[in-house]
Amino acid sequence: MLDRPSRSAWGFIAFPLAVVFLFTAMPTAAGVVLSFFEWAGGGSPRFVGLENYRALFSGETFGPALRNTLLFAVLSVPITVLVAFGFAVVLNASWFRGRTLARTLLFLPTIISIVAIGFIWRWVLDPGQSGLLNALLAWLGVMDEPIDWLGNSPRAMGVIIAISIWRGLGFSIVLYLAALSNVPRSLYEAAAVDGAGPWQTTWHIAWPGVRPMTAFLLITGMIGAMQIFDLPMVMIGTIEQPWTDVLNVYLYREFTQSRLGFAAAIGVCILLLTLAVTLAQMWRGRGERGGVFG
Repeated sequence: MLDRPSRSAWGFIAFPLAVVFLFTAMPTAAGVVLSFFEWAGGGSPRFVGLENYRALFSGETFGPALRNTLLFAVLSVPITVLVAFGFAVVLNASWFRGRTLARTLLFLPTIISIVAIGFIWRWVLDPGQSGLLNALLAWLGVMDEPIDWLGNSPRAMGVIIAISIWRGLGFSIVLYLAALSNVPRSLYEAAAVDGAGPWQTTWHIAWPGVRPMTAFLLITGMIGAMQIFDLPMVMIGTIEQPWTDVLNVYLYREFTQSRLGFAAAIGVCILLLTLAVTLAQMWRGRGERGGVFG
């Protein structure tokens, strides 16, 4: 028999556990099982074993989609974290004026719907005469012909990465500001007495002081980046392009073509890849105090 505190504890966590089980664990398990079947949504599924995975790995689409997804994660997340830390250090400085206005402007893209941001930037980058950026470059005389910013080229993925960084900065800056506020002021004062400059203070006091927040941002950022879908979907669509296709868009395209088992196999690969990247980040983030966030 459980004592009263134990019953109370289970009472508090029972509902969240049930939600996680019903809406996360069960769909994940169902997706893994479905990946071993061929099913178009009607009739009985046909067991095909590893055939979906063999077709996935031998196809010409998975490789580029995997490369683009990893490229997006490896570039967007660390750059966002580093740039956000730099902004946070400046905003946290005592000499900086207009802190409230700067925070508002930097955080504004975060609260705007990613779909709205995608449509706005698609209009700005339109290769036709209506594209704001091409029109501006033509007016300045630095461009002879319109540039297809979102065409099938590395430039398109670079644009998506840049927009993602711009949108994610505000959230990371706010978290870094909260972390910097917990760094003891006495450390800065002692460093000033010892003659440390701004760079030494930032590198040896501020950066180690926000290490747990950096680990948190890297891990959660990588998890989100591995599941990138909305921005490429809005700006590029479901068109299969070697330089802009990502795994989740590939999954969606196969799902809409009623290849549910094949789409589930892609989903399992995304899950395993996300777990691998997350565990790698957690392993690297283990500090001298024995924990990722310690």
